[in-house]
Amino acid sequence: MKAVAFFAATDIVVVGQNFENADVSNPRGYEFGSAAYVYAEDAAGNRRRLFVASSRWEDEVLPKAEKLAAALTARLAAGKAPVGFARWEEARPAYGSAAYVAYGQDEDVALEAREEADERY
Repeated sequence: MKAVAFFAATDIVVVGQNFENADVSNPRGYEFGSAAYVYAEDAAGNRRRLFVASSRWEDEVLPKAEKLAAALTARLAAGKAPVGFARWEEARPAYGSAAYVAYGQDEDVALEAREEADERY
C-alpha cells in the first residue's frame, strides 16, 4: 500500500471499569472514552491505522493524532514513507471507494447481521 493521505480520527473504546456504575445497559460497569488513530489511505481507498493515545476525553487525544497526521503528511510530501508502516493495523476501506466496492461491502453486511442478532438478544 502506498499512502496518499493521512488523517486523524477517534473511536469510542473502553478505558476503565467501575462495578459501582453497572446497570442493565452496562452490566460490567465499563467507562468509555476515546482512542485516537492516524489513518493512511491509498488511491483505491484501502486504509491502515496507527493507535496514538486513549483517554476519557476526546479533546485530550485528538490533537495528538492530528499533529502526527500533519507530520506524516509533510514526510509524505518529501517522498518518505512512515517508519514501521508495514506494521500499521489494517482498517476498513473508505466508504464508496474502489476498495470498499471490492471487499468492504461484505464486511458491512456481516456487521449488520451481527448487530441485528445482538438486538434480538
